[in-house]
Amino acid sequence: MMQKSVLDRAGNRIAAIVERVLALGLVTAIGLDFLNVMGRYSGGFSLIGVDEVEIYILVAMAFLGAAAVTWRRQHLRMDVIVGACPHFIQKGVALFEMAVMLVVAAFVGWQSFAYVQRVFMLGTVSDIAGIPMWIPHAAVSLSFFLIALIVVVRGFQLLGGDAALGRDKP
Repeated sequence: MMQKSVLDRAGNRIAAIVERVLALGLVTAIGLDFLNVMGRYSGGFSLIGVDEVEIYILVAMAFLGAAAVTWRRQHLRMDVIVGACPHFIQKGVALFEMAVMLVVAAFVGWQSFAYVQRVFMLGTVSDIAGIPMWIPHAAVSLSFFLIALIVVVRGFQLLGGDAALGRDKP
């Protein structure tokens, strides 16, 4: 069995922390929804802005979770044919995938960051909860920059012969 590098161990720890924080976010969103439903049907009250908060939590979960999934190489893929090819073809396909992912993630991250800057400068807040809109939008930008960084790290690992092709075990 191959010894994991310090970078891999640190990345796995960070991914685990992100997953736990996102799980707490999900529990919080469910708890808020439960309180809102109970209040609506038994107490005659409704928590203002809960729906917005839940949506922003779910957005953060989806995008930041994508960064953790990218680190762990657990994204969905159709690789039966590539898996049957010789190692050099698998490596070439992996490098091509990484190049495409890097370009797309960097582009989307940059465009998203430009939008976050505009929203921040305008001081835009959500309609009901009054949450500064740069916060939920920053989760999108951050996640795409993290994905781009992860792709660069994994690309160097692959080129250095230090990385597996395929999926990591959690």
